[in-house]
Amino acid sequence: MTLLVLLLSFYGMTVMRAVLVRRRTGINPVKLKADDSVYGVTGRVLKASIGTWLLISLVYAFAPGVKPWLVPIQYLETEAVHRAGAAVAAIAIGWIGIGQAQMSASFRMGIDASEKTALVRHGFFSWSRNPIYLGLLAGVGGFFLVAPNALSFGAFVAAWIGIKVQVRLEEEYLLSKHGNAYREYQATVRRWIGTRRG
Repeated sequence: MTLLVLLLSFYGMTVMRAVLVRRRTGINPVKLKADDSVYGVTGRVLKASIGTWLLISLVYAFAPGVKPWLVPIQYLETEAVHRAGAAVAAIAIGWIGIGQAQMSASFRMGIDASEKTALVRHGFFSWSRNPIYLGLLAGVGGFFLVAPNALSFGAFVAAWIGIKVQVRLEEEYLLSKHGNAYREYQATVRRWIGTRRG
């Protein structure tokens, strides 16, 4: 049930942020594509990963007899590992929520090349260019520890690859829209965490 509660918290928070941005700006912040471009494929990989987590959480909450079919990783099936994973996931969800709030009207899920949003550099973005994606990586790592099995490991790997590709796509987009301002940001703040000394 822990995994299901964590996932529903993440979904609810993200949907609420999207609704708030739409109300405030009149723009739908969901820009995920459903085509054969790299953007579309990456979006489908990330959606499949999230859908897999939902399936796993439903199995763990309501059909524990199916768990052996997911091929549990036995040495990680301890209360301490599950609790640590839940703590990491909960912190990551809070972190993601703060990052989304700091993006304010610039919050988007996906890329629309016809738009130009403000370059956010305050708060978490002052020491990570991708704090929301950093939180997502930590969150899926935590989810994996709550439900360590072959399927959840596959979902973790898919999310990890999808996020790494999406980050690079967004960096290209931001560079095309913000030019030198984004180059200067890249020169001072690292992709994942930390600042650079000049």
